[in-house]
Amino acid sequence: VFKYGNPQNRIHLTEKPLQLMRDIVKITEPGGRILDPFAGSGTTVLAAVLEGYTATGIEVTDEYARLARERIAQELAQAA
Repeated sequence: VFKYGNPQNRIHLTEKPLQLMRDIVKITEPGGRILDPFAGSGTTVLAAVLEGYTATGIEVTDEYARLARERIAQELAQAA
């Protein structure tokens, strides 16, 4: 059982906590590829990259796709 608080400054209505998604992606095969067909705010893609996986996110909404790209770029720049 994973227990995490909801993100305080959500980009997307159903945004998941980043640490939750980091823990979940680690369940998969190390070094694998993560596919998120409903990327929303990009949390799963960000979590995967931070944990050393490659990832692909698909988002049908242009605005959420843009926001996810910006979020991922900004957080990866801060992590570097």
